[in-house]
Amino acid sequence: MSLPPYIYADRRVPSEETVRETLDQRTMTAFGDTERLERLHRVFYPVFKVDYEYETGEGKLFGTTTKSETAFLDGLWADNDRAVSQYVDDTDAVVRRATSDYDFGRGDPALGRSVLMQFQVTDDDARSLLPQRVAEYREQQQTAAAGTANVFLRKLRESYGLPGDFDPDGFDGVTGVERLYLPFWLAEYHSPDSSDVKLVTFRDPDAPTEDLQRHGWLAEFLSAEPRRLAEYGYEVNPDRLERNIRERIEQSDESGSADAGRNSHSGRGSSADDDDGAPSINRERPSDDGTVVQPDGVDMQADGLVDPNPSRSFADVGGMSELLETLNHKVVRPLQDPSAFEEYGIGVVNGVLLHGPPGCGKTHVAGALAGEVDHTFIEVTPADVTSKYMGEPAQKVEELFQIARANAPCILFIDEIDGIAGARDGDSNMNSSEQQLVNQLLTELEGIADEDVVVLGATNLVEDVDDAIRRSGRFDERVEVPPPDPEARKQILDIHLAGRPTAADIDLDPVVEETAGFAASDIELIAEDAARKALRADAPIGTDHLMQAATETDTSIADWVDPEMVAENGVVQPDGVDLQASSLVETDAGRDFADVGGMGELKDRLEETVLDPLANADAYAEYGIDVLSGLLLYGPPGCGKTHLAGALAGELGHSFVEISPADVTSKWMGEPARNVAEVFEVARANAPCVLFIDEIDGIAGSRRGSMNTSEQQLVNQLLTELEGAAAEDIVVVAATNFVEDIDAALRRSGRFDERVEVPPPDAEARRQILEIHLRDRPVAGDINWDAILEPTAGYAASDLELVAEDAARHALRAGSDITQDHLETAVRETHSSIADWDDRDRYQGDEGTADLGLGS
Repeated sequence: MSLPPYIYADRRVPSEETVRETLDQRTMTAFGDTERLERLHRVFYPVFKVDYEYETGEGKLFGTTTKSETAFLDGLWADNDRAVSQYVDDTDAVVRRATSDYDFGRGDPALGRSVLMQFQVTDDDARSLLPQRVAEYREQQQTAAAGTANVFLRKLRESYGLPGDFDPDGFDGVTGVERLYLPFWLAEYHSPDSSDVKLVTFRDPDAPTEDLQRHGWLAEFLSAEPRRLAEYGYEVNPDRLERNIRERIEQSDESGSADAGRNSHSGRGSSADDDDGAPSINRERPSDDGTVVQPDGVDMQADGLVDPNPSRSFADVGGMSELLETLNHKVVRPLQDPSAFEEYGIGVVNGVLLHGPPGCGKTHVAGALAGEVDHTFIEVTPADVTSKYMGEPAQKVEELFQIARANAPCILFIDEIDGIAGARDGDSNMNSSEQQLVNQLLTELEGIADEDVVVLGATNLVEDVDDAIRRSGRFDERVEVPPPDPEARKQILDIHLAGRPTAADIDLDPVVEETAGFAASDIELIAEDAARKALRADAPIGTDHLMQAATETDTSIADWVDPEMVAENGVVQPDGVDLQASSLVETDAGRDFADVGGMGELKDRLEETVLDPLANADAYAEYGIDVLSGLLLYGPPGCGKTHLAGALAGELGHSFVEISPADVTSKWMGEPARNVAEVFEVARANAPCVLFIDEIDGIAGSRRGSMNTSEQQLVNQLLTELEGAAAEDIVVVAATNFVEDIDAALRRSGRFDERVEVPPPDAEARRQILEIHLRDRPVAGDINWDAILEPTAGYAASDLELVAEDAARHALRAGSDITQDHLETAVRETHSSIADWDDRDRYQGDEGTADLGLGS
């Protein structure tokens, strides 16, 4: 699931430095003097901001009163509506934030990863929730006793934060739905005197204790099931969900203490409320009736690693018949009848390397193998053995194998083995401690030949594992775990739907077809999402629930499969490209020049310089006239540059690829240039297209000797890509407020041959823009346009769109068509955004720019 370029939050949260300074001065949990802040995380919780209207019976002599209110609904659809509703009234101001400003999916070890939690349902689902609940109340009112209906009404108000005078009988409907995030800080507290991790959530670390307690619901929600952060969050690598959870919530103190530093792997754990309201997570996994053996002299805790009775077998693996047959032949049968195989000189396989895309079931298969042969299952990740202390990783590897031998026969599963023993490419890339770790692992793998220990390693790419680990004698077998085929996808759905109420006529075939190219974890998520939708509808899970969930879910392994297989709405995802084409490309822009109000001369110019040369390329080539390679649109904000670029794509019948600085910039060296290269790869894969670069000065601003190396690489890469764009059926359109703010190399001939000003609309254009935004709304036929157009001089196109929407709201409240009065009221309630533009005077002072129509 790719990240959106921007999010809207209800407020800004204080910086990490401010939070740490404040937390150092106060006691946040019940540990007492021994508590220590271990990690901080930003958590962005999704909510739907739902605007609705209702009538009350106040002042009956004068009729009813119509009121407009706002409710927050839980964007996770996890029944936290009552908790999120408390934030409706204390929202400071909605702020727009670029997701590239945060460490979503990568994280600094000291701070921890910021988590942007995904909306789990569509806007339509959110729009229908309140009307559905009101309808349920009305049914209760008709069929139940008055007391029961009153209880339902009270719960309705409490659950969604509805005002006390809200009367379902006067409910007029939902008028708008927007997506919003509530940002929180999540603090992890550890103590050497306890094996617990305590979570505290807050927005203002300096707030009184009673104010902090109102945010405790989020800590409780997250600690009740630690996988929730990964389940709902945007993940870069879904195969690392378990490790990320352990690192984020269950990882112990790295200071070296036995209890806190040796027990980083654990089970799901349990939660309980403490006196201070902060839930506690038990990191220790208890032994099963004492069957887990803790070797003498070993600090690493076996209880936290060993599952003595794996609860799954091959019967719990959907599909993968060839893979299971290979494991049966190579591993299961030799283990079950070793003497027969020894008679023919065939030894037991001691090492199997599972490889394939993330999320396709390598961990699940390893656990199923342990259950199939009735062996103990030991699972570790790089987080369990790596350490910042010299020599400790090698010691942990040695202790790990001691635990495996003590609990044999066992399957020892090393997830992401490339994170422990990656390809060295010469020892110069490894420090001494890392080399010791790999050497110790090699030694241990050699020593298990005669032990009842089978080691399974998992990696996405075999070549990412150290050569010495891969050679014969260490991992005798390499088995691919591919994306599930149709039969496997059907079986996976069956497994995850088992035990849930399903419709008698449920048909999985269309869902199987829709999920081609999906990972097993994606299909599991679809089944869970469909279950949530069915629960909300109080119905058994049906084909429609599954199909809706499937269409709302993107494959997490787009880079691993045939791009044509996972093309979404005709969008092609190029091989080897991390940027998600589906989030950048519109195969149909949905508009053309007929949807652009005014701008007659501008559209004529584009017809001459862009449309005609492309339509008659041979004739232009005969006269030695090249097709336009780049178009630069400039002008004040809000005047329609983006809209015009999309209309150009529609006029050409091209795909529309839109990017902004947030899509390509990054704090990591070299990544911006790589992102630019990938943007053009996406454009080429979806050509012919219009590639629109919004705010290009934010990507390639005027250098003037002040750029760092990474920024210069970005500009150079952009220059290189622009040179060949026209020959590859890519029309590059860029937008800026000021031409001179763009790097001079980009402005010269050959990069952006045409520069077109997009000024504030004149009177005729303003009328056409208003008519476009009113054409699908009921409008009275006697509009005096002069009274509307004169006071809107200097308005941007976006301001006029707002006028039309505001007039429509007034008409809706009045229950009539949009009239002259509604439009004039809307004009009085709005103003020109250009008048507030900080660079207005600078723009007006430039030679050759249009009059902004605002006076001095």
